[in-house]
Amino acid sequence: MYKINHKAVVLAFIFQMLVGGAWYASAPVSLLERAALVDMAKQPSVGVILLFAFSSFVYLYFTAWLLLRIKGLSGFGRFFIVIGIWLFIVVPNYVSVFIHLHLSESDVLYMMSYGAASCAIAAVILPLWQSSRSIFKD
Repeated sequence: MYKINHKAVVLAFIFQMLVGGAWYASAPVSLLERAALVDMAKQPSVGVILLFAFSSFVYLYFTAWLLLRIKGLSGFGRFFIVIGIWLFIVVPNYVSVFIHLHLSESDVLYMMSYGAASCAIAAVILPLWQSSRSIFKD
């Protein structure tokens, strides 16, 4: 039986956090109402950053667990499962945010761009780098 490849999960998480840092640093002024790196007093608190990182890790770990439970698909099929999760679960949440928070279309597209990049990282790393089978029993 295959197990979750923890190295792949950690690698994908590190890449997602690096992309997230670059994404936040290049956020448009209209979204944050200020330049991202100008006013250090208005930066997110450590608690918010840790909550974001923890929730991203849990979502990534759940995706890896879910991919293990799906039988009979190749790595290419698992790639499309991860993309489908983003399209049918995450994107409707962005539409809801767009409707209820009255953000501009460019701001919503910018927010979706991080989700798309994060999903692409997970869709490439997790399905293609699966854990090897062990001949030893736990």
